[in-house]
Amino acid sequence: MRSVTWMAGLSALVAASPVHADWQYTKWGMTPEQVVAASSGRATLLPARQRPRLPPLETAATGEFKDAALTLRTVFSFNTDGKGLACVFYGLTSRDGADVFKALLISRYGQPQRTSGLPAIGQETLGWATATDEIEASFSPDDPAFAMQCAKDRRP
Repeated sequence: MRSVTWMAGLSALVAASPVHADWQYTKWGMTPEQVVAASSGRATLLPARQRPRLPPLETAATGEFKDAALTLRTVFSFNTDGKGLACVFYGLTSRDGADVFKALLISRYGQPQRTSGLPAIGQETLGWATATDEIEASFSPDDPAFAMQCAKDRRP
């Protein structure tokens, strides 16, 4: 059920808005194979028939990444028009750690430039824009927190 919720959240974010400049060990525009090679074993390539598509994006690699004290699930999406890596989705694997994740994002990008959500149910969305990237993070008491980071020049 969590996988369905996570993918639904990712789909909603792709449709809603994007997220930062080159993400961790990746560079915008990389191929799926280049992302996996750069990950030092932290990401794996998905077989072509198992790649979720939400045009114009295709998820071609997934993995995990250790960021500070957090272990994050990662999903790498690529433009189907050949422009390469366009977005990285990363988030917690459980509801624990949401406050640490939020503090990490704020320490990295500053106070959010956009906020929205449904305070009555504890849902919050934070957004940042850099010169090259768009970042959006979602926090909810019912689901693990996650962020989407997309290159402005490659976003859907």
